[in-house]
Amino acid sequence: MSEAVVRELRLLRERVDRVEELLETVLEVLTREDELSEDDREALEEALREHGKGETITLEEAAKTICTE
Repeated sequence: MSEAVVRELRLLRERVDRVEELLETVLEVLTREDELSEDDREALEEALREHGKGETITLEEAAKTICTE
């Protein structure tokens, strides 16, 4: 693999790690306040699972999809 590809993969991994940390923090904060419904809790946990599997898209990609519909 070229050095540029390896560098890009490292940057992507760092971004994924930061997103995972942010989602986990959001889940902790929301569940700590006991204002989160069971449905909301399940939705957040599912979002974390989907992100972990790489099944998420960026906001930019989502915006493009919405704008083309």
